[in-house]
Amino acid sequence: MSTIASIITAPGNAAVSIIKISGEEAWAIAEKLTEKTFKHRYIELAWIKGNNNENLDQVLVLPFKSPNSYTGEDLIELHSHGGSWITEKVLERVLEVGAKLAKPGEFTERAFLNQKLDLSQAEGILDIINARSSSAGENAIKIYQGFLGSEIQAIRLELLNLMGEITASIDFPDEVGDYDRSKYQLQIDSQLVRVNKLLAGEQEGHILRNGYKVALVGNPNVGKSTLLNTLLKKERAIVTDIAGTTRDVIEEAFSIKGLPIILLDTAGLRESIDKVEKIGIEKTREIIKEADLVISLQDISLEEDLDVLDLLKTKQFIRVGTKKDISPIHDGQSFDTSISALTGEGIEELKEMIYERILGSSQSDSAVKVNHRQADLLRKARTALENSREAAEHEPEDFWTIDLRAAIAALGEITGETLTEELLDNIFSRFCIGK
Repeated sequence: MSTIASIITAPGNAAVSIIKISGEEAWAIAEKLTEKTFKHRYIELAWIKGNNNENLDQVLVLPFKSPNSYTGEDLIELHSHGGSWITEKVLERVLEVGAKLAKPGEFTERAFLNQKLDLSQAEGILDIINARSSSAGENAIKIYQGFLGSEIQAIRLELLNLMGEITASIDFPDEVGDYDRSKYQLQIDSQLVRVNKLLAGEQEGHILRNGYKVALVGNPNVGKSTLLNTLLKKERAIVTDIAGTTRDVIEEAFSIKGLPIILLDTAGLRESIDKVEKIGIEKTREIIKEADLVISLQDISLEEDLDVLDLLKTKQFIRVGTKKDISPIHDGQSFDTSISALTGEGIEELKEMIYERILGSSQSDSAVKVNHRQADLLRKARTALENSREAAEHEPEDFWTIDLRAAIAALGEITGETLTEELLDNIFSRFCIGK
């Protein structure tokens, strides 16, 4: 494979920028640029030479010899001064003397191909980069450490051993004899338990990776934007006494006890002749359908808004009375909680309600929370195992192995034991350049 290089730090001005070079020519390129020789894991201070042998930038060189590097290849890290211009100039020189610009995710793809990590661990790295909260980050770290991959490999090994026993029974019936049907079904059942436990974390995994969508909905001037600002602890939305100030959906991320939440501040629901406001109101109706949870806000001093309640008939929601600081709750009014976004009264109770709704819809005892791709493959494996177990009721042993092989193949796709070029492209193209 060719030697690749890329800037691996974020663009912009900083104290330090890092360029990574990986491949057979990595050390030769670095030695040519610095006129120095290197020793594995010994940091060197050196000048990068320009086209005319002038000093371009003074850098720290971190050299790693194969296979003891992130990619499993010879690898060099150049720590240059931070700044877009100088970093680009150093990278330009690296490319001029023989490296090719890395594609998105290519360093991690090479680490996978060189068996430095399995495919689930590679996805764990992507989860670490994209983590929106502490819970998401902790789950990502577990996957990167191999918690998911080791469990998948353990299940797969059990099934491979079982396949070997069944195959021996088929190939050598006189010496081995028929395989006990009930024993086979019990062995399949034990693996189904493990698969189902991993699948139980799918919904929570979706929330950790994508956030739990909470829409703030109600009449104009009911306090939606004030509540948004209070929850975010910053002035994100414009707040005025004029009804209909919010015309478009405002989306912001925050977390409650480590769980990532996407707050959606929406346009107030009312009849309007204003063309722009009408578009905003229509978007609000769409957001209500898409949200995981709706916070239905009502000004305590006003009568019940039946139109809003009608929209929420099939949606999980929390009814919240607002402006508690200026008006008491009247007889006949019913709310799950009441708040004053202005004074902060009731805000912690509302956050606790949101948190409990999230846990109630997603909590599992699965050690790691799988992503959509992994869950799809686990479902394929589960279906195949169930079919194999059913075949063991009456069919010959040959029929058991058809679905058993399918289950083993599906599990192998999670860790990369079985893969296609299309699968690799799909996963690693989601990485940023430099990772």
